[in-house]
Amino acid sequence: MPERASSSDDARDVGRSSPIPHLRRHEKALADVGGPTGLPQRVKLRNRCRGAMDSQEILALALHLANQSEVPADTTINVPARDVRKVLFGIDVDAADLLFAKEKGYDLVIAHHPTGGSAVLGLPEVFAKHASILTSHGVPKEAADAAVREMQEEREPRVHAENYDHLPSMARMIGIGLMCIHNPCDEIGRRLMDEALRAQLPEKPRVRDAVAVLESMPEFRSALTHIVVRMGTTDHPLGKWAVHHGAGTNGGVPVARAAFDHGIDTVFYIHIDAGALRRLWEAYGREGPRNLVVTGHVASDSIGINVLVRELRARGLRVDTYSGIVDV
Repeated sequence: MPERASSSDDARDVGRSSPIPHLRRHEKALADVGGPTGLPQRVKLRNRCRGAMDSQEILALALHLANQSEVPADTTINVPARDVRKVLFGIDVDAADLLFAKEKGYDLVIAHHPTGGSAVLGLPEVFAKHASILTSHGVPKEAADAAVREMQEEREPRVHAENYDHLPSMARMIGIGLMCIHNPCDEIGRRLMDEALRAQLPEKPRVRDAVAVLESMPEFRSALTHIVVRMGTTDHPLGKWAVHHGAGTNGGVPVARAAFDHGIDTVFYIHIDAGALRRLWEAYGREGPRNLVVTGHVASDSIGINVLVRELRARGLRVDTYSGIVDV
């Protein structure tokens, strides 16, 4: 059964305050993670003997799969759980879901999107990963950093106003484990999308070729949404491209502008709001030379989530998915 958190602030946000073992990076591409090596020995032995994990070990596994050695700021354990055998995993979780999970005998609820605590308040820190993506594609560091600062300045006031303890406090009162695993799953998904494109694009690809490659991935094939070219056209040359996922949220206008102004022809986002899209149309033209491909929120999130879900199931846990996960 889940362990109730103490009344201390540290116990309320274990994922950000507790040490995580240093996790060795993969030797091979993420496409080969069906049976990962290099897990902390404690994780491997517990599962081999008991078919159960605790919330800290689940977090360690997610970090390992994402090749991360530190807990990202948008990921945390709100209420720790021991001896976890039955997990409810969704993209978004609310208080009613916690009551349902408790009634149905789940030991732990895992959300993808931040559930409160430091994961909500620290979300703007993760935006900095957009700068790493931009610079890796040749955008000057000053321009990449400026785009991130603009994003952070736009969104930090909203984050600061969040009721960060609403869902964690409900989980504590109900007595059920709660955690969120956001950036590790998104980073896995970003790399898989990136690797699929690099491996399967033809010579001199057009935008439609990239869409076809991504649509061959099972999450996109099974989703109710479709990949949409929001700016440019499917007939345009793909040119130089970048997948902007795994950085907290989409890069909006600032990141797309930094990309388009510094030699990137096609940007892939998983979602974008209408206001930002209109601003980009005004700046570059709705069917101008630059391309913005939007892959779909829950389908894109599901790619990385499914890698983790499969690994948890392989270690003997029952993992039931809901709340948008395209479980394939």
